[in-house]
Amino acid sequence: MRPGLIDTHCHLTFGDLGKQAEAALVRARDAGVSEIILIGIDAASSKEVADFAARHDGLHAAAGIHPNSVSEVGENEWDDVAEMIRSGRVVAVGETGIDLYWDRAPLTDQIDSLERHAEAALVEDLPVVIHVRDAFPRLREVLRPFGPRGLRGVIHCFGGEREDIHPFVDWGWAISFAGNLTYPKAEGIRAAAERTPLEQCLIETDAPWLAPVPRRGRLNEPALIVHTAERLAEVKGVSFEEVAEATTRNARALFRLP
Repeated sequence: MRPGLIDTHCHLTFGDLGKQAEAALVRARDAGVSEIILIGIDAASSKEVADFAARHDGLHAAAGIHPNSVSEVGENEWDDVAEMIRSGRVVAVGETGIDLYWDRAPLTDQIDSLERHAEAALVEDLPVVIHVRDAFPRLREVLRPFGPRGLRGVIHCFGGEREDIHPFVDWGWAISFAGNLTYPKAEGIRAAAERTPLEQCLIETDAPWLAPVPRRGRLNEPALIVHTAERLAEVKGVSFEEVAEATTRNARALFRLP
């Protein structure tokens, strides 16, 4: 039997996937997925995933406000998320970050939110889950003061080029690879995966989005993380078992899973 995998970033309760969440969990277990981290994107979803995780073995939650949502949330949204972060019910802060692909929130609002998340993560000694799209230079600029202060984190669903793993790997951060690692034109992502030390690699689905080849274009779910793990093993030139064992060990260490 293959070693277990940890899906480190999943929106299991969202949309069409949420309608079949329980069945998707069964399929995930059958595929060898031992644990899943459910990600919040605002106060309501952060509470939802924390509640859902509390009812299921092997599920964990993160609380945060997505950068594309920071201008849409209510006045007390951050206070509610901060309370969740302090509650002991979550294993990470986020997702947060900077997204310059979608024009949904002013950059100043995104930066302010990111800095709040980073400070909260430092205070609670939790890792921060970073979403970044078309914004690696600005992300480096904003987070650079936090690196020397011991902020722990992961660049989730890595979508940059080989050089974009820095300075994050230099800080000891994890780089998480999702289904886009398997896409034919993702040479830059695979180059980054090849260069990222295996002891700093994580895998995720970002479900319900980014289903990997050979299921690209369909609804994604945790069971499909097996395809991403297989592709990462090919890129790294190691066995599936080595990738499974390393990424599981890395996830347990970063998120301090029991």
